[in-house]
Amino acid sequence: MATNGKDREIQCRYVGTHEQNRTRSTESAPTPPKTSFAQMVALSVLGGRIGKYHPTSHFNKRRNERDFDVFDIEYAIRNGTCVGVGEFCEEYRNFKYRFRANIEGTDFDAVFALCADHDFIRSPLLILITGCFKTESGKRIRSI
Repeated sequence: MATNGKDREIQCRYVGTHEQNRTRSTESAPTPPKTSFAQMVALSVLGGRIGKYHPTSHFNKRRNERDFDVFDIEYAIRNGTCVGVGEFCEEYRNFKYRFRANIEGTDFDAVFALCADHDFIRSPLLILITGCFKTESGKRIRSI
């Protein structure tokens, strides 16, 4: 057993051959919050009631080139449906979700994550990852 500096023991088990000296935690990946809960938290953050949101540089780049904004993201989360289930990302320590809604006659995917290291009730951190219209270019089609 080893401690992680927070007075908590972490059990590890050996995996691999004798030449390999690796251990892996026996703890499984955290279970993502239910979609309805993630939706409620995301809408509370975007509505300014709790927490804060962080648009990634990837989000900002795609926002400009695909012609969407945070209001399109909020609309998709509020009125759309979750595509798949939430996924835990070990690298970034967050739970990622994809919501799809029809905006101006075109399906739009909003991808966001909830930081696993923040309290979802008191101070959640919503990470805006990307948005994409379901067109060949991924861009919004504006009618004149």
